[in-house]
Amino acid sequence: MKKILFFVPINRTYVKMPPIGLGYLATVAREEGYGADILNCLKEDMAFEQFEDYIKKNPADIFGISMMTFDFNPVKEHIQVIRKIYPNSLIILGGSHPSGDYENVLDDYPDADLAFRGEAEVGIRELLTELKKEEKDRDYSKVHNLLWRDKSQDNKVIINPWKVMDDLDSLDFPAWDLMDPREYPRAPHGAFAKNFPIAPMVITRGCPFRCTFCSGKTVTGNKIRKRSIKNVIDEIIMLKRKYGVREIHIEDENFTLHKDLVMEFSSELINKKLNISWSCPSGVRLDTLDKEMLMNMEKSGCYSLAVGVEFGSDRIHKLTKKSLTLDIIKQRLDLLSKYDIKVTGFFLMGIPGETKEDMMKTAEFARKLKIDRAQFNNFMPLPGSEVYKEFIEKGKKESINTDHFFVHDVGYVPEGLTREEMKNIQRKAYIRFYLRPRIIYGLLKDVTSFDHFKHLFSRFLDGLK
Repeated sequence: MKKILFFVPINRTYVKMPPIGLGYLATVAREEGYGADILNCLKEDMAFEQFEDYIKKNPADIFGISMMTFDFNPVKEHIQVIRKIYPNSLIILGGSHPSGDYENVLDDYPDADLAFRGEAEVGIRELLTELKKEEKDRDYSKVHNLLWRDKSQDNKVIINPWKVMDDLDSLDFPAWDLMDPREYPRAPHGAFAKNFPIAPMVITRGCPFRCTFCSGKTVTGNKIRKRSIKNVIDEIIMLKRKYGVREIHIEDENFTLHKDLVMEFSSELINKKLNISWSCPSGVRLDTLDKEMLMNMEKSGCYSLAVGVEFGSDRIHKLTKKSLTLDIIKQRLDLLSKYDIKVTGFFLMGIPGETKEDMMKTAEFARKLKIDRAQFNNFMPLPGSEVYKEFIEKGKKESINTDHFFVHDVGYVPEGLTREEMKNIQRKAYIRFYLRPRIIYGLLKDVTSFDHFKHLFSRFLDGLK
């Protein structure tokens, strides 16, 4: 039996949660007769020496790497380690970076064999079927979403047709036994959680919006697709029974786009008395929330929402096609404040066309809003986004430094500013938001232990570096 190791590469992040995307792929691999394992290098706090030791002790024939753009250089090092130990293994790239930069990814990684763009579940079964054949008989052109080199055309990179999963219920549950929620941190997103163990979950895929700074559609496309609530509840019941899961993190950013879906989900949690707390830590759109929805969400165990505020300027909202206004933001946050749901605001700074004054407006706007926490991210030009395409067209790719693609780092410096000026703006935003009695008191109430306090304080200091 051939063995596949799916893994999350070494890098710097606060988020250490079960990689459910790889979990779905591992399930398909097993159904196709392959052995499968999942390694989360972030959870294990691995260095490359430890990764090398791990793969020596756990041989594999195929390596599947899930990568973000900030993994660009670490993935090259992973591939070097793999090729040194298993020179004839098959290395496959997938995730948001190959999806956003599918035209260049195999050129950037000459020692990788294949890559997937978009939803890899679509093509992974087709690929594994081809890999069972003799090499001369394999036809990679049949595999949806695959990027491969055609030997008959001097290794020209071929980009196969794109396809999305229309029926999400047709996917069997992720291989949870390979990413046991009990073995992950008590706060997988790096800050707060209410109960433990916690399992992440995706209920919808796709995004119909046009935000210029976002690359999410390169993975899931424009078309919204939804799991049935029965399918979702069945997975929650299984997670609770097998792994003692007491909290669910809904990771998709468009879950609240369909009110009927949210109402059915929350009603089922209430009716079945599952006693599960839940949150949306990856962010939802404020303009999708209303009184009836929030009332049901709170009653069913929702205790925390992250919301995409982004900017403190209507001009920048319009520039980035965010389709929000400051008035709508304030109205919906006033509504949210009436419920026992903690609110984290996501803010973005440094997007092209934004001035230093615009960024300071964002920081000041955050202070005036009825929110409990704030995250001020420096803009990162993500492959696949509209802004990134403009960078390429204008020959500005060299201004992007993927090694600094981190929420508290500066991966791109806008014209007229310096890296230190960008950091100073971010520092001031954090200090002015958090060093207020109301915010400090609210945070301290949610601290669960001294170790938790030390972690949060360390993360705060990290944001000021």
